[in-house]
Amino acid sequence: MKRFYLWCLAAFVCYATIVIVYFTKGHLFQIPTALIGTVADPNTFMTHAEISKAESLSRIHSLAFFLSSPLQMGVTVALFGVAVSFRKLAEKLFKASFLQMFLFVVLFTLVMDVLFLPIDVFLFKIDQAYGISNETPALFLGDHLKSFLIDIVGTVIMVGIFRWVSKWSPRKWWLWLWLISIPLILFVTFIQPVVLDPLYNTFQPLQNQELKAQILDLAAKSHIPTDQVYEVNMSERTNTINAYVNGIGGNARIVLWDTILNKLQPDEILTVMAHEMGHYVEKHIYLGIAYGIALSFVGFWLAFHAYRIILQRFGSLWGFRGERDLAALPILLLLISLMSFLSSPAQNAFSRVIEHRADVYAMKMTGDGDAAIRAFQHIAQENLSPVTQPKLVQWFRGSHPTIEERILYFEQFTKK
Repeated sequence: MKRFYLWCLAAFVCYATIVIVYFTKGHLFQIPTALIGTVADPNTFMTHAEISKAESLSRIHSLAFFLSSPLQMGVTVALFGVAVSFRKLAEKLFKASFLQMFLFVVLFTLVMDVLFLPIDVFLFKIDQAYGISNETPALFLGDHLKSFLIDIVGTVIMVGIFRWVSKWSPRKWWLWLWLISIPLILFVTFIQPVVLDPLYNTFQPLQNQELKAQILDLAAKSHIPTDQVYEVNMSERTNTINAYVNGIGGNARIVLWDTILNKLQPDEILTVMAHEMGHYVEKHIYLGIAYGIALSFVGFWLAFHAYRIILQRFGSLWGFRGERDLAALPILLLLISLMSFLSSPAQNAFSRVIEHRADVYAMKMTGDGDAAIRAFQHIAQENLSPVTQPKLVQWFRGSHPTIEERILYFEQFTKK
């Protein structure tokens, strides 16, 4: 077992070295020569300092992503022995299986959270240093605590369901868990705008009545049955700008950050809102849920077989008793992390398709390519976002087309 851990460590060191060299050396953000001097060239709307900061910040965040994901997997494996100790402690303190499970989940989740808190703090400090974060340490820690408690509740529910289903149907628990996950996903998506999001921010109806009337007029033309648009006080956390649509059914909401209201002109905001309405009209949230459910079907099946194989071959070496052993649950966490990382390109590819579809809809509704270009130039400037990204980053982290690609698309609709 010691040799296994040494091989894992050596593999991570080699991987980390390659990743660090890739993201710290070379020119990753060069635009094509043909675009120099055009509206897609960041030098035409950003200062050299802003471009340098944007590229540097992108390198740091990408480096953190590509290192932290496999690091989390490695730490999970390293904690297998700790998981056995936590299970023994839970059994010693409680006779009720639910209390044993609850204590185990809390202890293991807490250890993982504490171990990776330094990375979160580091990125928090980086965002502060680069001027895109306004969060105070108290606000940061408060949000972190809320997320931790929500994770505990969600994990306890899922582990409880897993243990019950795996006992009831040992050979088909992956299929039943997948079926149960569907209504759970729909429920969480439904309550997110009205229950989860307000835990972090304050939402209110859009205060700018003139802009609200323009947005509602656009919504009426899109046949969206709504009489309300929301703004959220993100300026206490960030200087970046954004808008989004989330929720399903009667709880679906189109939301603008107050930063976008303060930093973009009305015609620019309308192109952004038309984009968000495109998501609503073309039912992208439902398509995204359906795509995620289809991917998760494969994921549950793979996790089931991998979980069994790992336990059969190595379970006794780590002290695991079987599939329903609390101490063996970190194996599932490991598999979920691995599949989430490996499936990122597929998830992002789908996301980029629907984001482009929303851009197409925005131009169909407004036809204002000038305003859209100016909006995305401001987004690049305010969010410190490079207009282009290396392919590797776009595959694993690019949920949207690059700003360069979007500006070039909008340029087709500029007034001649």
